[in-house]
Formats: sequence, C-alpha cells, structure tokens
Amino acid sequence: MTVRQILGVVARRWYTTVVALALAAILTAMFLHDGGTYSTRAVVEFRWPGAARTELDNGFTNDSVISFADMVALRVNQGRAPERYSQDEAPLYGVGVRDAEVVGMSFSGNQWVTDHPVAAVTVQVIGRSQREVEVRQSALIDEVLRTADELQQEAGAPEADFVVPSIDPLSTTVQYIAPTRASTLAAFAAMTIAGLIAGVGAALVWDRAARHRRGAGVPVTRGRTT
Repeated sequence: MTVRQILGVVARRWYTTVVALALAAILTAMFLHDGGTYSTRAVVEFRWPGAARTELDNGFTNDSVISFADMVALRVNQGRAPERYSQDEAPLYGVGVRDAEVVGMSFSGNQWVTDHPVAAVTVQVIGRSQREVEVRQSALIDEVLRTADELQQEAGAPEADFVVPSIDPLSTTVQYIAPTRASTLAAFAAMTIAGLIAGVGAALVWDRAARHRRGAGVPVTRGRTT
C-alpha cells in the first residue's frame, strides 16, 4: 500500500484518528494530574557515646560503628539487604517507584560494589500525600532508634557506652516532586505520536475489514451453457 492510499484510508476513516487522539489526550491528562509524588530521605547518624557531631574523631567513620549501623538496618529489614538503585544519591522516584519505603545504609559505589563510608542509616519514603510520608518516616525512624537500643542491650553493653544515634535535622524534610515543563511537553509529544500511530493503524484495519465484508457479501452468479 502506497503513502497516497494510506492517506486516503485515513481521510475516509478520520474518526478513528480523532478517537485515538482523544484517548491519548485523556490518558496524558490523567498521568499529569497524578504525576507528582512526595519524597523524603532521612538520615540517622551513629557516633561514639558523648561525642559531638563536630568532633574530628567521633566514631562516625569508625569501622565498628559502621558495622553496628549496618546491623541496625538489617534488623529493621528483617535480615534482608535493601535493594540498590545505582548510586546512593539516586532517589526512588528517579527509578519510577511511586509508593515505597527503604531502610538502608549510606553507600558509595554501584549495584555491584558497595562501600559504606559512614555510620548512617537512611530512611527513604515516597508516597501520594505529604501526611502519609511524614507518618511512615516517623514510624521507621522510631524503629531504627529502638532497634539500636535493643541490639546494644542484647550485647550486654553498659548504657553509658551505647553508640549514640542522632537524626540529621535537615534530612527529614518532605519534598513534592512534580514533572518539569520539558518533561510535560515531551509527554504530550510522545502521546500525540502514539495516538496518531494508533489512529492510522485502526483506520487501516477497519478499512481492510470493511472491504473484506463487502467482498464476501457479493453474490456469485453461475451460468448454464447449452
């Protein structure tokens, strides 16, 4: 079928393209209306007992304290190591997740090689509403703090020697993540192209089916020779 014939079919079956574009516009509007998400990444830091945050040797980079923080994260995750999404800075919404919570360790490297440079447990939460994210974040932070105390009590450590957890106050902020103008325009363009392709394809299929029905409905006259 030539391009001219295809254009002729599309012109005759114009309504299929209109319907496909209308559906694409509705889907795009729905996606954009539901496109935002709330995200937070709280950090619980661990240090030597009585050490100030600004002290040079406060245990924050000590291997033993880092191992203890890792044990806390594993206990909160019920023994399962958290999934890695490339670098530590990569947010959950950056990989398409819209509703999730992850408790892990600050790390460098990638999904194959992981190194924990500091004793910090990260609590990442994303969700549909700010209130929901705040509640889930608070519950997970409380669980991290409670688990840290339980592990040290189980080890029989004197309370005066407990590794001290502290929450980075700036890390508990909940952010609203929305599509940028460029991504919105790209979404409209992509959905428009998809609507045109679907409309043209539907027009061709419909026209072929109609011609097939007409051809099947033509009676065949048989003559008798004498």
